Amino acid sequence: MKLRRDKDILRFSGIAVLSILTGILIMSFLSGPTYFGIGSVLILMGIIAIVIAVGVAATPKEDLIQDERSVRDNEKAGYHAFWILLVTMALVQSIAMFGRLDLSYKSVSPDIFIIGMFSWIMLRWYYNRGGDVL
Repeated sequence: MKLRRDKDILRFSGIAVLSILTGILIMSFLSGPTYFGIGSVLILMGIIAIVIAVGVAATPKEDLIQDERSVRDNEKAGYHAFWILLVTMALVQSIAMFGRLDLSYKSVSPDIFIIGMFSWIMLRWYYNRGGDVL
């Protein structure tokens, strides 16, 4: 298996290795459950980033370039997902203002984030399957 070694992959791999080293240093020199959690998350992020870097380095650079149609699909899906997110936030705010539910933005923000991500994924799939971008 031939791996590419251009500057972007090396930079990303270097950041991943620094994340792992920082996590190890935090876990070994600082005591307390908070520092252990931060260090383990940094190590896990670094390991995941190295796996991603090896996967990207194994693919040819020509396979990663998107054509105009897929770029337009992503732009259109992102635009519509943004509006879905704004409408969802407005509905949550109106329910909190006029309803008897005690909703605050902090309590529902993870749900709103998940709605936005899933709407972007579904819209991107829909526009990609549609053939022509409307």
